[in-house]
Amino acid sequence: MLTQQQSNKGISSKELAYITDSLKNEELLVKLCAQGAADCQNPQLKQTLSQLAQERLNNCDQLLRVLQQQSYTH
Repeated sequence: MLTQQQSNKGISSKELAYITDSLKNEELLVKLCAQGAADCQNPQLKQTLSQLAQERLNNCDQLLRVLQQQSYTH
């Protein structure tokens, strides 16, 4: 995460591009894991894929919060 000193300076365009790419990657992983869980017959694998989808969704939420905070400070 960002240190206090970095957050006071804002996010650079390079960091913003990285966060945006990360968000896209996380969204793709959510879709893939959710689809895998829906198609899976093995209960343990289904549960694991569902958990992974939820973790990735939480990462998306965290990345979106960072982007929203940046939009309020600029």
